[in-house]
Amino acid sequence: MGVTYSKILGKGSLMEFGARLRELRERVGLTQAELAEGIAASSYISLLESGKRQPQPDMIAKFAERLGVDLDTLSIDQSAQVIALNLNSAKVALSSGDLGLAKDYASQVLAASDVRDSSWLAASVILLQVKSRVGDFAGVLDELEKLFRANIDTPPELMARIGNEIVRVCFKSGNLGMGVQRGEELLREFSTSWAETEVVELMCQLGNCHFHRGDTPRATEVVRRALELAEKCRSPKAMVQSYWQSSVLAESQGNLTLALSQINNAIYWTKLAELHQVLPILNDNASKWMLDLPNPDLEQIHNLAEAAYLDLASQNNPSSAAYTCITLSEVELRQGKLESALMYVRKGLAELPVGIPGPRTSLMSQEAKVLFRMGNIEEAKAQLESAALHMETMAPSKELAIHWRDIARVFVEVGLKDRAIYAFEQGIAVSAASQAEQDVFADSSMQ
Repeated sequence: MGVTYSKILGKGSLMEFGARLRELRERVGLTQAELAEGIAASSYISLLESGKRQPQPDMIAKFAERLGVDLDTLSIDQSAQVIALNLNSAKVALSSGDLGLAKDYASQVLAASDVRDSSWLAASVILLQVKSRVGDFAGVLDELEKLFRANIDTPPELMARIGNEIVRVCFKSGNLGMGVQRGEELLREFSTSWAETEVVELMCQLGNCHFHRGDTPRATEVVRRALELAEKCRSPKAMVQSYWQSSVLAESQGNLTLALSQINNAIYWTKLAELHQVLPILNDNASKWMLDLPNPDLEQIHNLAEAAYLDLASQNNPSSAAYTCITLSEVELRQGKLESALMYVRKGLAELPVGIPGPRTSLMSQEAKVLFRMGNIEEAKAQLESAALHMETMAPSKELAIHWRDIARVFVEVGLKDRAIYAFEQGIAVSAASQAEQDVFADSSMQ
């Protein structure tokens, strides 16, 4: 009867097997070549001992015989190994944007896990990340909070992943107040126990929430600390995140020179770390800001934004791709290519998931502007009214106030002055409501 993996189960991993093989080989005084003779190449032993190759069942039996030990002494837990491999594959698939594959691998981990260990928890988080990436936020935040509370003693790396995902989902779903509250709590409680790279990510997520709620001073302070910590640990991922967030703040304050300088720094570190999923988003930000430069090079901007769109679409990142469609539409509009401008904005609307609020408003406003330039006055007005109705359902934030001001300008352009005044007033009211919410949060934090 042949040896199967089910007969060599124990506990361990590829690295543990390699270490055990090396220990037993050295104990009996064999070189890698002597152990491999007649069984495999000596390079195969080297790969096994370094944990870079998965051992075959029949090979394990032959190695055990040559080492003079029974099979159990050299056994590994293949079930644990498969779970680890599937979990790693799920992480890789998620980072590369292959959400379907990430979901499949994570589901396999859950199906194979007999107990709720760290692998089960990590796979559960990945499934929730997949759900939120496609704009389906229903129940995601509640589930993440439950996992966080129920697994407080889990390794810090995994807790940090859950905590950062909580703040990210708050931001993506428009729940900025909760994002600020949870982000500040996590920063106070875990900034000394989490890895520096995870703390940088938390501070960048928190800064993002503060910024979009209108608290630019606190956002600036948090992101400055993130950049200092990133410079200290020199992690490429941390450098990308902090430079990226710093560039967003600089652009919001009208400092385009600094914004483009910082985003170029982020792009440099992105390429260095081969963070392929992040690069197109940075390129899209850069192309959008270049539109505000004096005498912008529209052809260069179009090429940069189009490449970003294609990359984001291939990564199944519809919300970021939608913002790129706005940039592409604006470039075409400035060049007088109205049909192409309309095509891009409608492509973004068609591909954007329903649950993502911000980009939809910007796309609808951009479509109205294009329709008006094309002479479709009534259709443009109807689309503007739809955008306004959509915004009235959104929570107060700095971003929403900006949307109201932007749509007010389009109302002016299409000749609806009364609606423009209403939109400007809404922007002022939203800013005031957002500021009042910040004050309440600040007061509660001081108590």
